[in-house]
Amino acid sequence: MKIAIDPGHGMSNRTAGVYDPGACKKVRAETYCEADIVLKYALSLKQFAHEAGVDTFLTRTSSADSAPVTTRATRAKRAGCTHFVSLHLNASTSAQANGLEALYRRSTKDKSLAAALQHRLVQVTGFRDRGIKQRTDLAVLRFTGGPAVLIELGFISSKSDRDYLLVRDNRIAICKALLEVVK
Repeated sequence: MKIAIDPGHGMSNRTAGVYDPGACKKVRAETYCEADIVLKYALSLKQFAHEAGVDTFLTRTSSADSAPVTTRATRAKRAGCTHFVSLHLNASTSAQANGLEALYRRSTKDKSLAAALQHRLVQVTGFRDRGIKQRTDLAVLRFTGGPAVLIELGFISSKSDRDYLLVRDNRIAICKALLEVVK
């Protein structure tokens, strides 16, 4: 088993060399951006996987990585990854929007992995269960090998979701739950 961990966003797929922070939320003097937060999650997940003896491949390791989304997914496939997990944060103009959701492409294996991840993460976080959704249009899920899921860990635009996701101990619990399901 080899897990591809994809911290969402970073470099743009549309314009080479342009940084894509993903969804951002300014709170007083601080701006929180999806790409930075999910990178922390990806690095933690990689560490826990390593400690558990699970092989991983990170599609990007810093904000300076210039590989666009389609290239990152293709690299993971070439690296022999058996599973692909893309980490994201959702956003809405409504401050009331909150919760977790898992997106999958098409196969029964994709759907099963999405459902298992969704169920476990809702248990761990207590977040609203927004369900699993089929999305055949997402490049990051189209160019992978085995089962692939994009997880929206919560809403950066929701104070309660954001505050929860920024706590180190919560990040650890979420990453351990992700690993528990995927391995």
